Amino acid sequence: MKKLIILLLTSVVLVACGGTQKATNLISTGNYVNAFNVSIQKLTKDKSSKSSQKHIPVLKEAYTKAAETDLREITNLKNTNTPEALKKIYGKYLNLDLRQDEVRVLQPLYTEGNEVSFLFDDYTKKISTAKENYSASLYNMAMKELKGDKLSARKAYKHLEELIYTNPTYKSNLTKLSENAKDKGSSFVLVLLKNNLNAVSKDSVSDFTKINSGNFENQWVQYHHKKEYKIKYDYQVTVQFNKLTFVPEKTNQETIPQEAKVQDGWQYQLDAGGNVMKDDKGNDIKIAKYKVVKAEIALFQQNKSSKLDGIVLIKNLKTNKQVSDNPMFGEAKFQHVYGKYKGDQRAVEQKYYDVLKAKELAYPQDYEFVKYSVSNFKQKVTVLLSQQEF
Repeated sequence: MKKLIILLLTSVVLVACGGTQKATNLISTGNYVNAFNVSIQKLTKDKSSKSSQKHIPVLKEAYTKAAETDLREITNLKNTNTPEALKKIYGKYLNLDLRQDEVRVLQPLYTEGNEVSFLFDDYTKKISTAKENYSASLYNMAMKELKGDKLSARKAYKHLEELIYTNPTYKSNLTKLSENAKDKGSSFVLVLLKNNLNAVSKDSVSDFTKINSGNFENQWVQYHHKKEYKIKYDYQVTVQFNKLTFVPEKTNQETIPQEAKVQDGWQYQLDAGGNVMKDDKGNDIKIAKYKVVKAEIALFQQNKSSKLDGIVLIKNLKTNKQVSDNPMFGEAKFQHVYGKYKGDQRAVEQKYYDVLKAKELAYPQDYEFVKYSVSNFKQKVTVLLSQQEF
């Protein structure tokens, strides 16, 4: 029993030391921030336990060395003075301040009855200055890029988005500048529909040229379904409907014979002399009696479909040349299967049960086929546009 207790105590000590050892190892490899995080997490959960208090000296060492490292790197970065360096400086000051807050919350901290002191600095002004410097850098880069071409405008947009995220009140016109950069960096595509078919009503195509490009990979293309005269369009997409055909209502029938061997009562088992045989307990032996049953299934398949043929023309308005012409079609299909049977139901295979429960349906009207054909056509147009490099 004593051996068991000793083993258990040893395991507890090993577990308690495991966390501090991990943090210590991180310090020895220069990974002070991760060592700080390991210890701060342990102490935040419970700073009063003996196992947690072992982390306090480790926490102080990691805290001190992480701060020294960050301040040394900030000094080096100030000599570089690039936008990337200014961003890192701002981030490091924020991290310095955050680690101080995490330690302040745990104050006071004691180890072996003595309070462990931590040095704190007021980084408020330094954070504000670093934020201002980084904001000014982003703004100046954006304004410079806005004077360039379309690709430069896209860079300006990214700088402005970063600035709005970092310091939204830096300038009052940031949103307007971002919108201007977005417009200048975008390719504008005008999508038009040329409906040559009377059978396709205006109601069926009312929103056909409205393209939702939210899931497109290229965010720098803006699609318009109505021409705005203030905008200089880069491309024009013209969709033409040329032909609408219907495959009329038709019901096909198929007859499937069914046959199965099923149990049909029982009979006594007789010996060679025609006498009823007995089991070990003297009871008459009965055996199952089978017979073949038959049925006939009639399957009915209802069919009706429509097809809308057309073409999608893409024109480069800068060169006034047609880029591509893409034959395309949209279709709608109605198919429904139901069945009936006659004969012995026991002969029917289970795979036909659902079909036999189904009933005949009314065929959809022609206008519904037109609607779904147009919808299918638009889906294909959307896929085509998502693959274009405008």
